[in-house]
Amino acid sequence: MQNKIVTQSLRNRAILFSIAISFLLVAISFFGYSNFKSFHQEPSFQIQQRDDFLISLSSMRGKLLDAYKNLNQFLLAPENALSQKHVIESIQETIEISLLLKEHPWIEKYKREKVLSFLTAELNLLKADIKKLIRIRLDSNNQYPSLAVSAEIMQPNRDRLNNLLALALNEANQENMQVSKPLAYQNLLQARHLWGQVLSNFRLYLANRVGSFNKNALPVQEKAIEVQFEELKSQLIMLKASAAEGKYGFETSNAIPEMESSALNWYQGFNKVKVIHHSDEWRRDAKIMKTIISPRIDSITKTLILLEQVIGDSAADDMKSYNSLGNEQNKIVWLIAFLGILFTIIIILSLDKLIFKPISLVSNALKQEALGHQSDSLFVVKTKETQELVDAFSEMSYQVHQRQKELEYRALHDALTALPNRTLLIDRIAHNIHVAKREKQQLSLLILDLDDFKEVNDTLGHFAGDDLLIEVGNRIKNILRDVDTIARIGGDEFSVLLPHTNEEQAIITAQKILSIFQKTVRVDDIEVSVSSSVGIAVFPYHGEDVDTLLRHADVAMYVAKRNKLGFEVYSEDDDDNSLSRLSMTRDFRDAMKNDNLTVEFQPIYDMEHKNIIAVEALSRWYHPEHGNVSPEKFIVLAEQTSLINALTYWVLEKSIAQVSLWHEQGHDLLLAVNLSVFSFKDPDFIGELRSLLRKYNFPSEKLKLEITESAMMENPLIAIEMLTELQSMGIKLSIDDFGTGFSSMTYLKQFPVDELKIDKSFIYRLDSDESNDAIVRSTIDLAHNLGLKVVAEGIESKVVHELLEKYDCDMAQGFHLSHPIRADDLEKLLKK
Repeated sequence: MQNKIVTQSLRNRAILFSIAISFLLVAISFFGYSNFKSFHQEPSFQIQQRDDFLISLSSMRGKLLDAYKNLNQFLLAPENALSQKHVIESIQETIEISLLLKEHPWIEKYKREKVLSFLTAELNLLKADIKKLIRIRLDSNNQYPSLAVSAEIMQPNRDRLNNLLALALNEANQENMQVSKPLAYQNLLQARHLWGQVLSNFRLYLANRVGSFNKNALPVQEKAIEVQFEELKSQLIMLKASAAEGKYGFETSNAIPEMESSALNWYQGFNKVKVIHHSDEWRRDAKIMKTIISPRIDSITKTLILLEQVIGDSAADDMKSYNSLGNEQNKIVWLIAFLGILFTIIIILSLDKLIFKPISLVSNALKQEALGHQSDSLFVVKTKETQELVDAFSEMSYQVHQRQKELEYRALHDALTALPNRTLLIDRIAHNIHVAKREKQQLSLLILDLDDFKEVNDTLGHFAGDDLLIEVGNRIKNILRDVDTIARIGGDEFSVLLPHTNEEQAIITAQKILSIFQKTVRVDDIEVSVSSSVGIAVFPYHGEDVDTLLRHADVAMYVAKRNKLGFEVYSEDDDDNSLSRLSMTRDFRDAMKNDNLTVEFQPIYDMEHKNIIAVEALSRWYHPEHGNVSPEKFIVLAEQTSLINALTYWVLEKSIAQVSLWHEQGHDLLLAVNLSVFSFKDPDFIGELRSLLRKYNFPSEKLKLEITESAMMENPLIAIEMLTELQSMGIKLSIDDFGTGFSSMTYLKQFPVDELKIDKSFIYRLDSDESNDAIVRSTIDLAHNLGLKVVAEGIESKVVHELLEKYDCDMAQGFHLSHPIRADDLEKLLKK
């Protein structure tokens, strides 16, 4: 009964006191609200105007950026009329916004009329500059001043000199000078030949600068033109002297001084072109973009910043208004504070007696319960507040526990992908190793790294790279079992733990992982094609502890990446520091010494006549312990142990001996053998090759040597010298793996080769990759235009074979036609 009375009394008092305070607070608040509303209307209006002003400035920036983007697209593809249209529209819309801003009250209020007028003028000038740039870009003579010089000065003198030479030769033919005055006639022919060389080199020079922008090649080409022109001048002087001696007819004698004048005028034009090509004026649109349009855009941007300062000025005015409002409200606040203090004193006294002391008793009881002690019976007033306190304490305890779990989760998971991190991965590997040892099971660890991920980051930005990593993680996770673990261990590197999995099962999983990269990933509305390299290590064969497994899986991954294998299982052969690698090196030396290598031959088919016209010799090594060793491995060993030249001679001798037998049997085959870069460095190579050809009476025209682009480009001058000597012997020459190196068109013309062999990386997905299709077609056309044959290697499907026939490829080679086979199997194939 007593508790009930107190509770009732507390409620009544609280209600009465609250009503009184409420009436008082309402009265004060109404007065404050009325005062506040009167001061608040003006700042609210200011805020609305500020929003309108900011929207206008932001829209101008956006339109300006759109114009700049479309202008760049137009410069890259001037035939795209849509980009040109969008540029003008964006600039015009920006001008219209600037004109609308003149009506904004802030422009006059904050004295920004001159700034806005300047902005409008700059935008109009920018529009005019862009129109000028468009006109120049659409006219090549305006875009490239050198073309105008060529057309105005050089072309008339070129035509004049051509006509004069034709006139002189016509007169010489009429007078039968080739018989009566052969030396004089030969001098005329030589002058015409030198003039043709000068014009040919100038056309190549002009195309190089205007077409491919290869500035580094200009000095070499200019020197070639200057040297040939000096020879032409000397030849014209000789003609002039011969004319003075009466060796030429009347028309020729009169034409020779004009020839000399036309040549000099043409050369003066060439010097002007050369000056233009080495100056900033060589491409007028680029200069306008750099010196006029870009600075003007910067000027407009700075002007926009000046206009944005109006926002700061208005904010200062708002601050004054708010300060005034604040002073008025301070009086109200002081009144409320006084009432609040009075109210607080009353509340504290009441709460201490009626709430705090009972709550203290409840808290002590809770502590006792938390320590496991029996609490005393509480004789307190049971109120709603005390119950809420108990409920709040329970909720707090629950939330603390949940937060602890969340912190533990974050410590063990990657923040970007939400996958386990390296710490959790190591813990799970250690646990699964313990289980695998106890149950005598295997487990596999995969490490995969995205190929060319840096290019995605550099091209699309780090946010796009993050989205790509999240998508890759999700795709891999979706193909794994529940017991497997995928972790992100850094950058673009992931790791997959496969419990109770042997090597064969791990390889299947690796292939599944690689298959997910066949589908492109959509990042920022762009389809991105990525690939991956996977390394595999299996417990206990490749390591019995966490660090060893991680290191060996990492080694295998780098081997897969280096050799573009997709995936690779760890092998001691791949570990540079392993004893096994040293053993393999020793075994290869022994195999070379004891003639334990073999040669296989892969047929090369004539695509027009559907018959075998050549074979490529390929070395093979069967190791007693390790079985068939891939050529990539033992060729690397040969290069690192200085045995590569010996291997080249061994393959040449074995293959020449075998093909000689087939020649005797009536099979007219061409033999193709690969040369390494080391052969170019071998001073004895030519002599040794001559000896082999003599030893087996092998026709040199039936031998084709295949050299990679990279081997030739390591030292082009030495390569040209050696290839020229080989060609003089009648040996055919082929550029192997064409398209994967960096040979320039200049060197391609100079290399004395007969054939281009397109690399299999372009052939493999010819039917599904548009870029590969374009490269292959253009390569075939290029080769045929240069008078070269084309071989496509790596044909693995009928569809690709038919496409190459359609593109007029000359020869074909690949698994679709035949794998590399032993000599006796090839004989059977030849008999068929």
